[in-house]
Amino acid sequence: MISNMKSGSVFTEGYLFVLVLLMVGLTGIYGQNSPQQQVCPEQSDISPCICTVKKNGLDILCETTDLQHINVAMGILKGKSPIIFYLKLRHNNLPKLQGFVFLALDIRHLTIHNSSLAAIEENALSSLGKGLTQLDVSLNQLRNVPSQALKNLHHLLILNLNHNKITNIHDKAFEGLDTLEILTLYENQINSIEPEAFRGLEKKLKRLNLGGNDLNLVPQKALSILDTLKKLEIQENKIKIIREGDFEGMENLDSLILAHNMISTVPANVFSHLTLLNSLELEGNKISVIDKDAFRGLEENLQYLRLGDNNVHTIPSDALRPLHRLRHLDLRNNNISFLSEDSFTGYGDSLTFLNLQKNDIKVLPAMLFENLNSLETLNIQNNKLLRIPEDIMEPIMDTLHVIDITDNPLICSCDLIWFPNLLQDLKSRDDEMAQKKKPLCHMQIENREYFVQAMPLEKMHCAGQKVSSSTSIGVSNVLNTRLIANICLFKLWPFRFV
Repeated sequence: MISNMKSGSVFTEGYLFVLVLLMVGLTGIYGQNSPQQQVCPEQSDISPCICTVKKNGLDILCETTDLQHINVAMGILKGKSPIIFYLKLRHNNLPKLQGFVFLALDIRHLTIHNSSLAAIEENALSSLGKGLTQLDVSLNQLRNVPSQALKNLHHLLILNLNHNKITNIHDKAFEGLDTLEILTLYENQINSIEPEAFRGLEKKLKRLNLGGNDLNLVPQKALSILDTLKKLEIQENKIKIIREGDFEGMENLDSLILAHNMISTVPANVFSHLTLLNSLELEGNKISVIDKDAFRGLEENLQYLRLGDNNVHTIPSDALRPLHRLRHLDLRNNNISFLSEDSFTGYGDSLTFLNLQKNDIKVLPAMLFENLNSLETLNIQNNKLLRIPEDIMEPIMDTLHVIDITDNPLICSCDLIWFPNLLQDLKSRDDEMAQKKKPLCHMQIENREYFVQAMPLEKMHCAGQKVSSSTSIGVSNVLNTRLIANICLFKLWPFRFV
């Protein structure tokens, strides 16, 4: 026993001794270049550039200057051998990035923004291949993807080419960027993408932004190899038609943004390959026809669907019913005038967010909300509703957190007692409630308007109903089961990135 203890003690002491040696050795190896020991050059040496020491290295900012001053500053920095975590060249006169300008510099994030950059020489970035993880050359004058200058950036994770003048993405434009995860080409002038344009990105690319360009069709052949893609943004283009097969090959897509195009029809099976899709944005098109099988394939995962700002005339219930996990449905600013009692039957159990604002709805059917067992946010603002009886609202009162009924031609009536009773209690909890926009109703016998929460109940002969069992119990249940916040403040759709 004693022998074992001694041997164990010797082993422990030896282990600790080796561990200490290792720590000392590591400190010696890495201490010389640790970010904490980075030191900025004298300001006068690199002026007009500015240097700041950050946790991970130096932050260098050069603004409103030219190539000559930038070259001088880079030369001074080369002599110091620092880790430059951020090098930001913004609002400069830098029409061409010359070869080897960053030679012998360790730069992790490089931004050349709004600097009239029209050309990047082949060797301008080649020395940064082992350290550069993020490159931003947005808001410049590039007319082509600078493929030759990019090909050696084998650790690049993010490439931002937004707001340039690129018209075509040629085959293998990004070859060599096999670690790239995010590629943004927003607001260029892209009208064609060759079939092999994204060859080389298929291993890692997670997000692709092609928004704000001149595409007429979904570039299916080019996109089909991107089976690791999670988010595809093709908003603000000129796409008129989407077809079955357009999204084949992107089986891992989680979010698809087709907003603000010119799409008029959502045909059957067009998204059938996107079985993992969670979010689909189609707002701001010209959609008037939605096939009953338009969302086939999305049944198991789709939770967010935006169809606002289109030309939809009825709730596309047949197409929506299979979506039994749908949580957020946005149908604002369409031409919906009629709601059937079964508009939300079949998928209403999962809905937490429903936006019907800015339509032409005149009547809410008695059983409309009967199946919306999880609804938390309801916006029926800016319709043509005259009455909203309590018995219609009763099925959702226990779950509702946010409601907006403003900008409707409501008639002051006993039907609306549920709303001011609820609001009165909320006022005591939220001082800001008095500042929010409040719904109005019209008092016919006086030909004047009142805030709904200030209706003259005695003139309306509602005094007995004010504390009636149905009203008081209904409101009491709502107020006692959960804290309702911001009842009049409607919150818009919770997700978006450019």
